[in-house]
Amino acid sequence: MIQSPDTNSGTRSFGAAAARAIILWAALATMVLTGISYLLASARAERQALERLSEYVSQRGESESQLFLAAQANLETFRSRFLELYNDPAVLASPRFGDWFYEDRHGAIRLRPEYFEGRRDSDGTLRRGTSAFMGRKRPELTPELQRRMIIAYQLVDRFGPAWLNQFDNLHASLPENALIIHWPGGNWGANADPDLDMTAGAVIKATLQSHNPERRPVWTGLYYDLTAGHWAVTYQLPVDQGGRHLINPSHDIRLGDLVRRLAEDHPPGGRNLILSDRGELVAQPERMDEIFQNRGVLDIGKLGDPALRAIHQALQEDIVGRAPDRQARVVRIDALDAYVAFARIEGPGWWFATIYPRSLVSRQAHEAAGIILLLGLLLLALVATAVLAILRLRVARPLAELECASRRIAAGEHEAVAAGEIPLPVERRDEIGLLARAFRSMATEIGAASAELERNVAARTVELRLANRRLEQLSLRDGLTGALNRRALDSDLAAAARRAREVGLPCALLLCDIDHFKAYNDSYGHLAGDQVLVLVASTVAQSVPDGRVYRYGGEEFAVILDPSECNCASVGDQLVRRIAALQMPHRGSPLGIITMSAGLAYVGDGLAGAAALLEAADAQLYRAKEGGRNRLACDDVAEAGVSDAA
Repeated sequence: MIQSPDTNSGTRSFGAAAARAIILWAALATMVLTGISYLLASARAERQALERLSEYVSQRGESESQLFLAAQANLETFRSRFLELYNDPAVLASPRFGDWFYEDRHGAIRLRPEYFEGRRDSDGTLRRGTSAFMGRKRPELTPELQRRMIIAYQLVDRFGPAWLNQFDNLHASLPENALIIHWPGGNWGANADPDLDMTAGAVIKATLQSHNPERRPVWTGLYYDLTAGHWAVTYQLPVDQGGRHLINPSHDIRLGDLVRRLAEDHPPGGRNLILSDRGELVAQPERMDEIFQNRGVLDIGKLGDPALRAIHQALQEDIVGRAPDRQARVVRIDALDAYVAFARIEGPGWWFATIYPRSLVSRQAHEAAGIILLLGLLLLALVATAVLAILRLRVARPLAELECASRRIAAGEHEAVAAGEIPLPVERRDEIGLLARAFRSMATEIGAASAELERNVAARTVELRLANRRLEQLSLRDGLTGALNRRALDSDLAAAARRAREVGLPCALLLCDIDHFKAYNDSYGHLAGDQVLVLVASTVAQSVPDGRVYRYGGEEFAVILDPSECNCASVGDQLVRRIAALQMPHRGSPLGIITMSAGLAYVGDGLAGAAALLEAADAQLYRAKEGGRNRLACDDVAEAGVSDAA
């Protein structure tokens, strides 16, 4: 009931009725608007939840595809290089097959053991970790077959070590019952049974023209490698020419991390699995033992699981036939009362799927819409309060004075209101007077708060600027060695190459790699390996005058040099010597100590940018490794008087 000491009962009744009417209509309008907003917010929240699910699955599909795509790229490289060598009559024109292979007393052909144990060629190339075998059941060893086996061995031995960082091994099989494999873990070729017929096995048989007339790449199912102790698949690329089957380069691909991520990395309340569009369950955390017992894949149609059958049916009907753009898709499956999101894993024909209960999506939607409902109720309360306040303030002058004062405060003139320069009915002893005095007190507090806020903002701005500067410096440093990181290298190298191109400032890039570092980690442990990295980084920094030292990746370091300030080749040579002079023991190295190989390249000579300079330095580094390691390789060696036998 709205009351005023100077009004009669009729006025009070009218005010109360007006207040009730206004509040009733405001409540009705607020409820309608709130209901509409609730429905819209609920639908929007559900849509956003499904978009997040789609984005998650899409990212997982792209992420899990990377290893398979890398395997495909590697084997395409192998295929191109093999055909190039095979079609060049000058390559191995008169192959000396006996220098590489021998026939044992059982009639099997094997690679000579020194090529697995370690043999340095006349050009200094160290061959190690590769073995080969051809079973007793084979065709005649024609000169062409002998030449093809030697070319296959040379490529496996060349590419194998470079690809071991991602894959267990590299092998190449021939349809004549032969296999060459780079796998330092064991001399498979020396131990294979002479009567072994590899072409009779399902893996190599799948590459033969009689079993694969379309000549498609071959992906095996998921299997558990008992020797290596992890889940894997094998990818084979048949290579034909003129209708003749020549060779199959192949990779064994480790998938233990993929299986682990299936179980550990999923949306809260969701479940992940991998299935093929052929109706096979490839991986599901709770069924891995069953998948292991069934040699890597389970036929969904034979499992009797209605949930998996519904998921595969949705994949076939809604995804495979309708999503040629390979984008992630979210399908609602009523039988499961859930949404299932699918994303393609490129390579083996698999699909990454996440099952997400509808109840979770609905709960998220209702939680978001509940905020709208709460705001609606709060708005209704504010409207009712405003109506009551307006009816209480019946006198126009106090309202005008209060309005004027509020405008002046909003304009930032709170000091004038606090000082009494703006008239307010502060002398009144009723609610209006109280409100007027509150206005003046509020103006005083706003002034004090504004001054304090300005001081705090200024101080926080300075602190934030300093913190951002420190964070920026930390983001450019490698946490282990203290050297600049790859991000800093990319930025600085691009800037240096740009300066060289635009204003002619010279620039050189020295790329270094610790020799046989993986073997060092395997022999001494990763903690000792980290200590070596720190010591090498410190030595590189001390050896390079005015150069910026970067950790390029793993055991690789990079240095940007200014040829106008120093003899870059001499600096690189001295660096290689200083690392060797540390005399750090390394029983996995032929030299017995930690050594470093380095490659040096300059901007110029056709190198137009940072990428080209980096590629050229990497090529020089590869040259240094092929030349026997523990040395510097560069095109302008004579500049520093550097010997190739550093």
